[in-house]
Parts: sequence; structure tokens; C-alpha cells
Amino acid sequence: MRAIRRTKTVEGTSIPGIIQNGGSYFYINVDVYEDGMVNCWELTDLAGLSGKIQSGWLTPAAPAGEQLSIHGLGAYTVESAKWTYNAECYYQHVKDTVTRLNPELTNIYEISEREQERNEARRIALSPTATEFYVNSEMFYQTTEGKSVHLFMKNSGAVYLVDVVIYKDGKVSVYNLPAEAEYTLEELDGLFADGTFFTTLDASTLVHILQLGEVTLGASLYSAEAEEKLKELHNLHKQLNGEQTAHEACRAAYYAYLENPSEYYREQLRIKYELVPEHERMYLGDMDTKDWDYQRILYHPEETREV
Repeated sequence: MRAIRRTKTVEGTSIPGIIQNGGSYFYINVDVYEDGMVNCWELTDLAGLSGKIQSGWLTPAAPAGEQLSIHGLGAYTVESAKWTYNAECYYQHVKDTVTRLNPELTNIYEISEREQERNEARRIALSPTATEFYVNSEMFYQTTEGKSVHLFMKNSGAVYLVDVVIYKDGKVSVYNLPAEAEYTLEELDGLFADGTFFTTLDASTLVHILQLGEVTLGASLYSAEAEEKLKELHNLHKQLNGEQTAHEACRAAYYAYLENPSEYYREQLRIKYELVPEHERMYLGDMDTKDWDYQRILYHPEETREV
């Protein structure tokens, strides 16, 4: 039988959630789609989501005393919290989000038993990457794509855990605030410089996580540097516009050094390496090597490379 396939665009939104995996807690964006599918590190339908919440895999709370990791931002101890939902109410919150996206609840997708068996047999665990966008013109439904990072933000005397989205055209939107805020790419430097956006908690801090609760987090166990997150946002803007990112420039300098291992190319590699956000340097290599060979060349050139 001849095989063909098609790609369908399904729109949705993201709400905050927490994954509990092996006793560790990870703050995530739970992607909720208008067809009732939900991505919480694995794409599932509403029936499957109920099981994931009941099992504790997806939860609206992290217990006091536990460490909460926030991807690309840091890890912090939960000292105390007033969480908005219990497990049952959180499931209803997700269902209500689907209803807001699709008031008639038409074309709600349910994973069939055959599909589930096929995925298990093929060892497929679907977790599609959501594409962030805004509609810049209703005429012909023209959209502009973006990419986001987590940050802490000072707003009206309070601290919020927010999503900052940089769009291809340089527009910057901040979500998970009482009222969404908009800035330009040119304004970002000042917002980091004056501490509006930050990453490190030096002491116990009450943090508002809209749609999830209020949590007092202890001083950072580890965190990305604020200036490195600013680099990341600028790199995401380059990536959206098809420009060479710091990661790509660094890899090119790395291969140039391997072909011509001289001090000149080593210095070029150092310059490019330091332009890569520090918390993302591990992604320069694969899952096993990370950026170890870059570090060997720059900081331990007397060591030989194992091949």
C-alpha cells in the first residue's frame, strides 16, 4: 500500500503545571489544544490526562521542602505555598481551557485502542514542540512566530514567574502577569539592567505563578545568570530570522580549530564559545559529550582528545 501523510495545524494555549518524575518536581508549560489533546511531556487525550493527574505525574502542586526545577532558569526549594488547585480541580481547569478554545467541543480527539497499541509497539511517545505565534493580520490570517524563556519579573511590587516570548519581528510579549505586557527587542537590555527581569533569588521570595498559586521559594540552589538569559533571547531572535546563532558560530569555530589547531583558531573559538549563553553550552555537543571537548581545547589544551 502506498503511504502518504498530511500535517494539520491545531491551535491552543499553554497553562502552568508541574511534572513529578522520580520524586523530582519540574515546572512546565502544559500545552492544551482545541481538539482536547494535552502535552505534559507526552501528548495525550483528556482520558489519558486524567490518568496522568491521578498517578501524580502531572500535578498542580509541589510539597514544601521539595526542590522545584524550572527549565533554563534554575532550581529553588519550595518553603511554603498556597496552591490554587487540587488534582480534581486541576483536571477541570484543563477541561475548561479546552472549552474556552473550542466552545462547541467539536472534533475532540480521542486516542483509539489501536493507535495506543501501535505507538507502544513502535515505542513512540509523542511530545510535539508547540509553535508560539501571534496574529499580525486577520486578512489571510497572517501570523508571526516566536520563542520563549522562563524568567522572574518584578511587577507592581510583586514577583511573578513569567514566560517572555520574543517574536521574529522583535516584538516581546510577557505572559502569566495579571495583565500581559509588551515591549520591543531594544527595550530588553534596560529591563534586565534595572532588575525588572531576573533569575536569581538571594533570599526567600514570594513568587506568584498565575493559574497555579503563590509559592515562597528559597534562595537559588542554582540558576542561570540574567545576562546569559538576555543572550539567549537575542539568539532566539536570530534563529527566528534565519541568522547564524551563537551556537552555530561556535560549532563552526570548533571545526575550524580541529582542522587548523593553532592559537589563532583557539582564540577565535574562545570568543565564540563565550558568546553562547552559559546554561546552553552543554548543547554544543551531543548528550554524552556536551561541551567537554570545547572546554578541553580552551582550558586544558595539554590534554589529548580521545577518538
